[in-house]
Amino acid sequence: MASNYVLESTGISADTRELVFAGDNVRLSGQIDYPNVKPASGVYPLLFVLPHAGCNTRHTFKHYADLALQTGFAVFRWDKRGTGRSGAGGRGSTTQDTANAYEIAIEQPHIDVNNVVILAQGEGSVLLGKSFGLFARIQRPKGVILVGNMLDAKTISAIDTPLQIVHGADDWLDPNVYGKKASEAHNKSYNYNSSHFIAVKANRMLITQPDETQMFHVGAKQVMQDWLLSL
Repeated sequence: MASNYVLESTGISADTRELVFAGDNVRLSGQIDYPNVKPASGVYPLLFVLPHAGCNTRHTFKHYADLALQTGFAVFRWDKRGTGRSGAGGRGSTTQDTANAYEIAIEQPHIDVNNVVILAQGEGSVLLGKSFGLFARIQRPKGVILVGNMLDAKTISAIDTPLQIVHGADDWLDPNVYGKKASEAHNKSYNYNSSHFIAVKANRMLITQPDETQMFHVGAKQVMQDWLLSL
């Protein structure tokens, strides 16, 4: 169900819509943003943001939304249960919440369901790895970006789709293990030419802090945009 109010516009979005939908025994809230330029086909590719664990709201992922919009993708972000405008509840599955959010995202108007990319942040990569089949049954993603990936060489093969792994060098997990080695293992399992990138002086959200000003790592942003355009 959509309401008419807007929580946050990125400033580069032609249309921002607030969405309220059912999770697993909880009311959830999110938003979809559309780019300024409409494609000739009339439908947009979609970036679905799968958040990490914690108390962060959809606003934490605004830099990914901006990246998507600048690349011609619509983007769907949402508040996990207990955060932002979503309800709280001790009963119910966060995995099912995420699946419901994914289903709502691809049902939105003017979305190319055959061109959906999932961006999973941190612990979101683990959720996606454990339940990739569930999401693929709803709509097989055209690609997956894992930011701050937490799947190692033994578990990365659960993601059966083109894959890009991006890490901040200041991540608390070893980017060599969860970036380079995980990507190499994925390429041994599939012929998707998976890639990885390590953003120097960036944290696990790919944010740098030069002169106390938080910025989206320029190199990480560029390789992510290039990869999205290559799909």
